[in-house]
Amino acid sequence: MDYSIDVFVSYSRRAGWARQWIDNHFYPNLKKCLEDEIGSTSVVFIDKQMKEKVGMPWPDLLAERLGESRLMIPVLSPPYFESEWCVAEWHTMEKREKEEETPGLIYPIVFSDGKKFPESVQGRQLCKKFKKYNNPHLSFKETEPYNHFYREVKRLARRVSERIENVPPWREDWPVLKPEAEKPNIARIPRYGV
Repeated sequence: MDYSIDVFVSYSRRAGWARQWIDNHFYPNLKKCLEDEIGSTSVVFIDKQMKEKVGMPWPDLLAERLGESRLMIPVLSPPYFESEWCVAEWHTMEKREKEEETPGLIYPIVFSDGKKFPESVQGRQLCKKFKKYNNPHLSFKETEPYNHFYREVKRLARRVSERIENVPPWREDWPVLKPEAEKPNIARIPRYGV
């Protein structure tokens, strides 16, 4: 077996505009620009592409996809660090970087803010240029800044293609961290006369 995904895009689905921005602008441009850099076989993964496997819960499937990925681009915003899944994805790739002594498997881009990110994240080199182009609306494509956005995605794809060349060989036992399962709410039966 080998890697089946070049880039795993990690983002929060919970709040804010990151998801719409990724769907409308970032993902389609990154996919095409990466194809220009490394060929038509390049694979950029976002979670809406997941096809369920019979009998496999989506958390396990998502973890499997991360294990098959060469590197990760987290799209950072305050909701990213409120998501247990996003934080688990981050720590998974961070652990892989440490085990293999290969920095650069995480290439974080800033969608919004940056001041409320954890210290360990702020200590990394963050690509903050995308903050200027975080308009999620389709009409953004008709504006002058969209051309600048495209050029930034093109630069990102070039850097990512260079990093892909330095990814360690795939291992079946890559660490994959998942958030703890939520404990079910147990209804309490009222006791009378106690």
